[in-house]
Parts: sequence; C-alpha cells; structure tokens
Amino acid sequence: MSLPLLIFLFLALPLAAGGWVRFRTTGAASVKLLLAFSGSFLLGVTVLHMLPELFSRNDEHIGLWVLAGFMLQVVLEFFSRGIEHGHVHVHAVPGKGGSLPLVTLFSLFVHSFTEGMPFADPRVGGDAAFVAGVLLHKMPMAIALAVILKRSNVGTARSWFTLLAFAVAAPLGILFGHVFGAGDGGEFLSAALAVAIGMLLHISTTIIFESTPDHRFNAQRFITVLAGALLAILTAH
Repeated sequence: MSLPLLIFLFLALPLAAGGWVRFRTTGAASVKLLLAFSGSFLLGVTVLHMLPELFSRNDEHIGLWVLAGFMLQVVLEFFSRGIEHGHVHVHAVPGKGGSLPLVTLFSLFVHSFTEGMPFADPRVGGDAAFVAGVLLHKMPMAIALAVILKRSNVGTARSWFTLLAFAVAAPLGILFGHVFGAGDGGEFLSAALAVAIGMLLHISTTIIFESTPDHRFNAQRFITVLAGALLAILTAH
C-alpha cells in the first residue's frame, strides 16, 4: 500500500468516525460490539502476521521493545482514561462549559503517533490485514473521543479541532518513520514496530477482557470476538 494512501486512510477514517457522532447518536451496544470485534481481529493479526514478521528480523532486543511498548501503554492510559478501548469517563469541568484535559489529548496523540511510525516500513504498510486491524481500532477510539466531547458540551469548533489533532497523529507518525527510518538498515522501524505491537497487545487484550463485564457470559459478544479471531486466521492464509 502506497504511503500517500496510508496517510489518507489514517487521517480520513478516524475523522469521519468521530464526525459521525457530531450528527448522529451512536448506540452504546453497537460501539461495544465494534470494540469487541476490532480487539479480537487486531489481536489475531498482531499475533499471526506481525509478531512472526518482527522476530524473523533477528534483532536480539526486539523482546525488550515489545515489553517497552506494553508498559508505555500502561502509562498512557493513566492520562487517556482508557479512551483507546472505548471508555468515555472524562466529564465536563464545572464552570468551564466542558473541556477535555490537554494531558488526555496529548496521551492519545502520543499513542497514535507511535502506532503510526512502523507503517513507514513497506513490509508493514503492505500488510492489508494489519492496516485494517489498526484502522478498526482507531475508529472506536475516535467515536469514544467524540462522545466525550459531545457529553462535555465542548463547542463545535473545538470539537473538530480535537478530532483533527487526534486524526493527524498517526499520519505524522508515518511521515516521521519515513524520514528517520530511512538509511539505518531498518533498525529504527523494527524497534518502532515492536513498541507498537506491545501497545496493541495491551489494548486488544484489554478490550476482549472488558467485553465480558463481571465475567458474565454474553453470547452476542462472544460470537463477535470469535468472528474477529476467525477473520484474522483467514487473512493469515
């Protein structure tokens, strides 16, 4: 997949998903099902596609970078309030007409920017299943962010600016990876992919665990998770 097309997809689709909430009411149940499917599919393509690709590069430090990405996501979620996996617990600030803490937006920006860097590698950007998995993950993120902005009574202009800042983060990460990952034998982009995989492993497993609140069996969500995993398996062949 070409670099301009990747940049367009990572900019346009999350922005469109977030913008949809500004004009339409999105049911919580449908968003949860989308999260469950995207989490399962993303976990599948990460394990079946990208981990084998990553460890085939014979970098002895790859495992450390994966662990670093996992831990980075743990830290980021302290500030993002879990928007990466559909949480909408950021509330309006009394007396300010609603706002989103800058540290929350910055955390989401860092997450998306870091996630975007490895797509500068043609081997990663050319894996359609992995691209689709990350995009499917970003759309519920954009929806959750838009819901928070709407509930907090944030003004239209500020809402669109916030959504745009979120949407542009991954394309900027792709461009950053393209510029700084060239000419080093692929070491930078391999490390970037490992960090992104660590983050995605944390997010996807969290989404799956949270799709069964209080450990109660829900047939609809289970089928949705199973469908995402099966689709990931089919894309591996």
